[in-house]
Amino acid sequence: MPFIRPEIAERLRDWREVLICIGVLLLGLWMTQQPGPVVKGVGLVAALAGAGLGFVAIRRKRFAAEDAAPGMVVLDEREVTYMGPIAGGSVDLDRLSVLRLRRQAGRKVWLLQTEDGNALAIPHGAEGETTLFDAFAALPGLHMPGLLAALDSSEDGSVIVWQRTMDPKGLRLTSGS
Repeated sequence: MPFIRPEIAERLRDWREVLICIGVLLLGLWMTQQPGPVVKGVGLVAALAGAGLGFVAIRRKRFAAEDAAPGMVVLDEREVTYMGPIAGGSVDLDRLSVLRLRRQAGRKVWLLQTEDGNALAIPHGAEGETTLFDAFAALPGLHMPGLLAALDSSEDGSVIVWQRTMDPKGLRLTSGS
């Protein structure tokens, strides 16, 4: 016999990472009010860790899709693999040249294009898609607030979120808007 309504339990599960960080932050703040410099120091470290990780957890929650899409995403050794009902493939993040987000009729799709022109389309909301948050965050020069703003946008079209470019001094990584 459950003690909590299923819809509330589901909502709490969705926000569990943020709630844990809030708990660590509050515990750290409480510890800073206790006697002793060691306990205060540990409390300060816990509070800072809870705040920093909470910031990342909120971004990760914003990245997650509200509705499900077909297929499954797997991230293994900097290689993103998408297994869909009709098509799929894999892209090595070290060979990624352009990362786009395409929105059409309310559906969002990540387009990962490699240096040789091959592309992999991953629907936003595919199972395991949240692993892409960490994969994209590892791209040097990626502007995470720009990525989240592109996800929040309701305009149809394609947005370059990140792009690898060349300059006369060699390879330079930049983020697009």
